[in-house]
Order: sequence, then C-alpha cells, then structure tokens
Amino acid sequence: MPSQHPFFFLSTAFTYPEQVDIQPLFEVLGSLSADLGIEFNQQEEADNISLTDLQAEYVRLFINSASGVPAPPYASIYIGNRGILLQQGHDEAMSFYQRAGLETIESSECEDHIAFELAFIGHLIEDGRLDFLREFTHEHVIKWYPEFFQRLQSARPCHFYKILGQVTGLCLKQILIEEKADE
Repeated sequence: MPSQHPFFFLSTAFTYPEQVDIQPLFEVLGSLSADLGIEFNQQEEADNISLTDLQAEYVRLFINSASGVPAPPYASIYIGNRGILLQQGHDEAMSFYQRAGLETIESSECEDHIAFELAFIGHLIEDGRLDFLREFTHEHVIKWYPEFFQRLQSARPCHFYKILGQVTGLCLKQILIEEKADE
C-alpha cells in the first residue's frame, strides 16, 4: 500500500475488497489500530479469513442482506432521518466537494459513500485545507458517522470491519479534538 495519509487507507478499506492479496489491508489496519491502542492481531485475522469471506461480509454489511442492509455506508441514509439515498446527506457531500473545486467522477457508488468522504478528508489534509476539513467533518461527517458506526457494530461484523469502524471513528474524533485545541 502506498504511504499516504491513513484516511486514504480507510477509504480503500470501506470499498468492496477486490485485490487478491488481502494481507496488506490487515497489515495497515493492524498498524493503525496499534497506534490508536486498539487490539487487533492482524496475522491471526488474515489467516482466518479469505478474500471470498471478506467479500461476503462486505456484501452482508453494506450492500444486501436477507433482513435488510445492516449498515448502509451513505450519508443520505442517516442525515435527515429519511433512510433514502440521494437526499440531504448526498447534497451536503456534493456541496462540499464542489466548494473544494472537485469534479464528480463516474462511479457505481453514490458520492456520499463513506469511502468517498474518507478520501475527501485525506485530500483536504494533504492539501493543508484544515479549516475546510474541520467544517466538513463537524458539519457533515460527524452528523451521520456515529449512527453508521452503531449500526455496523450491531450487525456483529467480522473482526476486520469491527476494527475498521473503530479506527475510523477514532481518526474522525482526532480531527474534532484538534479543532477544539486550535480554538
């Protein structure tokens, strides 16, 4: 994995796992979790789950499940409490992207998917746009991530996604802590 800001890794980890070798995902998540004081035995976890298992778990958690999608990864599901895609949360995300000068890309995913939002945070950090980063995190992401995280944990995900949710939450919290420290 390239050495970029951790938010790029988090973004990648919240996309459908396609790479044949999933070991690097576990290594980076293990490193991040250790830095944040979260116990995660990356080697044991990687040895106990295959790419097919990880893909099936991704589908169950984020795309399709017999009892409904436990943790839809879209802001529009949570913001405005309507449970519908392409609503207020999507519009908010698009507004932030446009204000940052980003153009939309063609994708099979909606722009308010957690992966896009985490990549956007990584870009803002790399570009040094910390005021805009804090605004995006405080006025948008933090409005929906806690409920998404709660639903993810309630779905009893495999250890990889459980830890991924925790690490992401702590990274977002760090942005908010730094914001308060700067005030």
